Amino acid sequence: MARWFATALALCLAWPAWAQSPEDLVRWIYTSLARPPDRQARGLHHLTTPEQRRTYLSQRLVRLYDANDIMTGNGQNLAAACFEPGFEIPGNDYDAAEIARTLATAATGDATRQRVTARFSSFGEPAQIHFDFIVEDGFWRLDDVGGPGWQLSDRGCDTGTAPAPAGNTGYCYKTEGDEFRFHVGADGRARFSLESWQGGGHSCGVSGIAHPTEGGWVHESDEFGRPCRLEFRITPESGIRLGDAGHDCKMVFCGQRAVLDGLTFGRAAQVACDSLPPPPQY
Repeated sequence: MARWFATALALCLAWPAWAQSPEDLVRWIYTSLARPPDRQARGLHHLTTPEQRRTYLSQRLVRLYDANDIMTGNGQNLAAACFEPGFEIPGNDYDAAEIARTLATAATGDATRQRVTARFSSFGEPAQIHFDFIVEDGFWRLDDVGGPGWQLSDRGCDTGTAPAPAGNTGYCYKTEGDEFRFHVGADGRARFSLESWQGGGHSCGVSGIAHPTEGGWVHESDEFGRPCRLEFRITPESGIRLGDAGHDCKMVFCGQRAVLDGLTFGRAAQVACDSLPPPPQY
């Protein structure tokens, strides 16, 4: 009894003060984003940190996040990530006040399993994300997150397939506003990460795997139900140029005034990969 009471007390102290149900917690995830940036208890990121995840997440989701940490070296190599943080909001930038103003939530389910759907606008674009909760050890815990056409749990994270950096060929570039890493493995596939700060403070942040094709590589994904085809082409000057026809990838990975199509990294911007700091968690 004493152990159960201590566990329950710890959970109550850790749970956001006013969140009494799965729907309350989802509303907290979005409304807390309006807090000052120096406040650590903000958004889904806070709930999924190594210190908090065993309180808020199901055992299944804890294993997925733990495996992702292993793949990325605890966030030091996002090019190896099974998934990136920030998927609860489409795009790379957001207006916290707009999200809070337009947020609407609805819960369905029963006493052991619930789905909470959050609908809101981000820079005028409607968004819909759902959060699945189950009861574990007598408490509600987040078990999955998804949106149109995707589920977080579908992104398998096999730590046994993590690449050996020493066996890769790395091409890294740095400009005034960009950091771009491109590592080609022995099978021809490339792991990449890009952080690009552009006009007005808007940015693009994307990482993943690109498959070899004629004249370069291509990365294809379906984030938030939006198909993305990002091309990496070798330029005549032996640089790399990005192609985003229709700006489909920009809609997922960039802020309102930032673009991916046409970004070019020439030989003059190439640097030693070990000279770059660890990629940020965009």
